[in-house]
Amino acid sequence: MPEETNTPPPSKPTTTTPLILAPGAQKIDAGTIAQPFRTEIRAQIAKLKSQSIDPPLLVGLLANSDPAAKKYAEWTGRACTADGIRYELREIGDPIDVEAALREANDDPRVHGIIVYYPIFGQVESFSGESQDDYLRDTVSHKCDVEGLCHQYRSNLYRNVRYVDYPSNTKKCVLPCTALSVVKILESIEKCYDKSKPIGRHMEGKTVTIINRSEIVGRPLAAMLANDGADVYSIDIDSIYLFRGGRLHKCEGETPETCVRKSSIVVTGVPTKSYRLPSAWIQENTTVVNVASFKNVDESEILQIPGVTYVPMV
Repeated sequence: MPEETNTPPPSKPTTTTPLILAPGAQKIDAGTIAQPFRTEIRAQIAKLKSQSIDPPLLVGLLANSDPAAKKYAEWTGRACTADGIRYELREIGDPIDVEAALREANDDPRVHGIIVYYPIFGQVESFSGESQDDYLRDTVSHKCDVEGLCHQYRSNLYRNVRYVDYPSNTKKCVLPCTALSVVKILESIEKCYDKSKPIGRHMEGKTVTIINRSEIVGRPLAAMLANDGADVYSIDIDSIYLFRGGRLHKCEGETPETCVRKSSIVVTGVPTKSYRLPSAWIQENTTVVNVASFKNVDESEILQIPGVTYVPMV
């Protein structure tokens, strides 16, 4: 009798039908756009090490059991390790202790950056502000804020102030990282950004729709694209606003469908598996960027629309 083995029987070969794209349609890997930035970071880290200087230390504060927050913390650690940045995750058992841990990190000269994984308290009311999470965002020192979410950076963003050291203007404000990554993706797509125009007008004449107005991505991204000259429709569960020319306008009579149909750029960020943006709303030559952890569009359908550029993940 032959020996028993754990080798599984050979599987039958499977064939997958390659997706045939519509004329001019393309799918873009955001990783290829990020690579030059990561290469630059690695070069700077190598330069520090050659001078016997420790790489920057990023401290992550995790005080919840939210699976998405834990996954984000893991991704942060892997990315930092790959690029040579030191990363230290500090898990806090009781959320009430986050503020003390945050202030300790603010005051620690060894710490160069702080990232807090939200939600911690969610929208629970606070004596210190609208919500405790909002208060914690504002407690992060702007010197350590790598997310661009503290009051100083948020205020500067919504007033289109781009530097923290006026009038010398040598130190740029930190911008929310996911929103900034969307901007960098759009900058790399010629039909989205026109660099021949002056700063503040690179997206002049463009209409953008952003679905989900979160404080982390949707709201700051709308302001950033409007600051670059676009008309931006910001859609949330119960309201639609238009960011235009540094002002916010409440939209009456508009629907998600009418906004998407008139937009050449659509950004989806709905954090639910059940949501799907109807492909019929998307026009030819539109750029679609999905920033949600779930696919908010039917990829096979939108890539059948001529000229569509699709970015499935940021």
